[in-house]
Amino acid sequence: MDISQTIHLLGDLLGGVISELESPLIFEIEERIRTLAKARRSGNPSSAKSLQQEVSSLKTEEARAVAASFAAYFDLVNRAEENQRVRALRRHEDEKYPEPISESIGDAIATLKERGVSREQMEDLLANLSIELVLTAHPTEARRRTVLSKMERITDLVNQISAGSLSLREQEDAVQSLRNEISSLWLTDRVRAAKLSVTDEVKTGLYFVDSFFWNTIPTIYDDLENALERYYPGLHAPDAWFKLASWIGGDRDGNPNVISEVTAETLRLHRGLAVENHRKSFQELARHLSVSSNRIPPPRELILWIEKRRPFPPHIAYIEERYVTEPYRLVLSLLASDLAEASREDMKSHLLQSYSYRARMQSSDLTQPLEIIASAISAKLMLDDLQDVRRKLKIFGLHAARLDIREDSSRLNAALSEILRALNIESDFENLPVDSRTELLVRLLKEPAPQLSHHPGVTSATAETWSLFQLIGRTYDVYGNELLGPIIISMTHAASDVLTVLLLAKWAGCKVIPQITPLFESVPDLKDAPRILELLFTSEIYREHLMSHGNEQMVMIGYSDSNKDGGYLMANWSLYEAQEEITRVAQKHNIKLTIFHGRGGTIARGGGPANSAIRAQPVGSINGRFRLTEQGEIIALRYSNPGLAHRHLEQIASAVILASAPLPHQPIPERFTWRTAMSQMSDVAQRAYRTLVYETPGFIEFWQSATPLDQIKHLQIGSRPSSRLQSDAVNQIRAIPWVFSWMQSRFNLPGWYSLGSGLASISDQTLLQEMYDGWPFFKTLLTNTEMSLLKADMDISALYVDLVPDRKLANDIFSSIRAEYERTREAVLSISKNSTLLELEPATRQAVQLRNPYIDPLNYIQVETLRRLRALPNPDSAEAEALREVMAITINGIASGLRNTG
Repeated sequence: MDISQTIHLLGDLLGGVISELESPLIFEIEERIRTLAKARRSGNPSSAKSLQQEVSSLKTEEARAVAASFAAYFDLVNRAEENQRVRALRRHEDEKYPEPISESIGDAIATLKERGVSREQMEDLLANLSIELVLTAHPTEARRRTVLSKMERITDLVNQISAGSLSLREQEDAVQSLRNEISSLWLTDRVRAAKLSVTDEVKTGLYFVDSFFWNTIPTIYDDLENALERYYPGLHAPDAWFKLASWIGGDRDGNPNVISEVTAETLRLHRGLAVENHRKSFQELARHLSVSSNRIPPPRELILWIEKRRPFPPHIAYIEERYVTEPYRLVLSLLASDLAEASREDMKSHLLQSYSYRARMQSSDLTQPLEIIASAISAKLMLDDLQDVRRKLKIFGLHAARLDIREDSSRLNAALSEILRALNIESDFENLPVDSRTELLVRLLKEPAPQLSHHPGVTSATAETWSLFQLIGRTYDVYGNELLGPIIISMTHAASDVLTVLLLAKWAGCKVIPQITPLFESVPDLKDAPRILELLFTSEIYREHLMSHGNEQMVMIGYSDSNKDGGYLMANWSLYEAQEEITRVAQKHNIKLTIFHGRGGTIARGGGPANSAIRAQPVGSINGRFRLTEQGEIIALRYSNPGLAHRHLEQIASAVILASAPLPHQPIPERFTWRTAMSQMSDVAQRAYRTLVYETPGFIEFWQSATPLDQIKHLQIGSRPSSRLQSDAVNQIRAIPWVFSWMQSRFNLPGWYSLGSGLASISDQTLLQEMYDGWPFFKTLLTNTEMSLLKADMDISALYVDLVPDRKLANDIFSSIRAEYERTREAVLSISKNSTLLELEPATRQAVQLRNPYIDPLNYIQVETLRRLRALPNPDSAEAEALREVMAITINGIASGLRNTG
């Protein structure tokens, strides 16, 4: 069954469900609206008016049902398309076999071999190889976990049906099961009834770890080992070169709901998932590894390990009697029992309780006996299950994904300021000049820690910050260094922000202080980052901290706030230059650098194809080490299908390997050409962007009225407030609702606005075309913009503009936006020499075009719903509640159709 047949089947089943569970009338209305939307896209001049009239005449309950129809359609079509992509990928792999396909790990290793990378050079590259994906809650998954689970079952059924391997009876049964699942999906509330708690978000993140990453990441290890065996036999990758981390439950920045209690529970849940999964694996492996000691005698190390365990507690003594001639099975059963006991022990205690702790089981307690078993039997038996358990233990440890801690620099400084004031050391630390702060911090770090009460400070905010650092110390004491990732400082403005964290950790009694990672977000902070790092790397006290981490420094760069601050072009160029300079400073001081990329889902927030984005990074900035965030719905989009998850992970790994190759690179020309042109274009683009967003009177009013911002802020899709302060100012609103609101209303403004003005400032078209053809950064920048422009639709946006009460303001601002859209589109096409957007990616372009007639009705319904909501005298009435449900469904459906939230 091909993709069109699959979509037709799903559409028919959905139509039948709507007719039966809603009414035939609702299905007829939905079909009329769909027909009008397709006619409008085909150029029928009267269809737009008819479509608007049809939508305007809908009763609220009818609008809910019709919106849900289109939203459910996208849920189903997305799964069908994913299934088709996997099948196409497998066909391509079969056609190329045994040669690797492009953008695979095998292809990367083969390419380097062909380019002359020596065995020694490859060995150095592998020694540095470290890739880490970091899952984040924001903008959170716009769909409920319940809906995700149902979609997983629908995907399995679609795969069975489309494979064509079922008998007629089995096919009929599968179609009926599929219909039942679609019915269940239709009857399930798409929108959460209550706001998500942080722990809900943690459990959603761990759902993906357990259901997808746990089995997919190990296959990436197999890919690299197989490629090395073929092209560099005898070489092996590091034990844990591709790992997972998370911010969910540890990201305190702007989220008052993430408190130490929540973080402690998050750590328990992470460990609980890993312990239980390993327990089941060890138990299953014990069943398989029935090797007799008469055939393969156990080595002395294993006998000694068993002897140290004697006498066995009564509840596991029977194991030895059962496996008297099967020592390998005995050891694995004992380890499974240890894991079960560790799980019970973790459930009983709490990291924030003040009584003394004893160290708990760590992954090394499992690794040692497992390696002895592997060494003993490997000469006679190669067991895939054993290799799988060993690998997962090295990848996931007893933590599943290590948890980062993030906090805003202002809150950290305020907490320390209060403590210093209470100690009569400094009355106003946080308002001291930067140099004075640094000087004081260095002095205090060299002195013994003062005697502090268990809860120093006065305010609850300071008590909470202090509790966090106590939790960090206890986590290391009890669980070792597996569970925690770095401490990330949002809005880092100075070296003193980093030293503040160092001092708080020292005074809180942390015997081991995690890596401290400054996060540079705004355009000015990105430009200042090299100077700040220079100060840190020349600080004796900070170098001591770096030495405790093997002279490794992680630096995070933010794609979201830099875009909101300076616009698309300036943000991207500032990020590029910052990486160049950060790399230079790290190399100067012999620091092993990891740049952590805070990317979002949309182009405006650093999204886009991962492989090309990584390959476009500045020369030398990766060097085998790469860390990036995977946010919100992008986690489900990329990883909820195992085949696509594997493809995305291998594309990341392939790009990092190629970008780290020890080969000469062509630098950017330094004369008045590429670099100077980029600087000029960025300056012009930033002025155009800030003129509109920050300097145009009434722009905030326009944004609030011409987008569904007011309703997005009330969605139950995340635990974090939509703004840092109770304000809708652009510099205070979170980047996610900023981008999400423009995406919903089809402006997609953050992904392209002012680029056209920047490009137009260079009159030499030949120069721009040379940059496009010869510079991956510039080409990727423009190609990503093409996607943003293609998903934008000024005619749909015009519907939202009609909601702005001040008509002159609306027309003036929209005229500027529309003119810039055309300017940007024409400039990008002229430079790329293409006649249409994404001309070189016809499948992607066609997918967007085919989806538009089904997204448009959701936009029309959303505009009408906004109009009704804003006209209500009582925002708390039953009618308002019903309209908000319609609104939430349209937001959900548009996000699913465009495959983007924030």
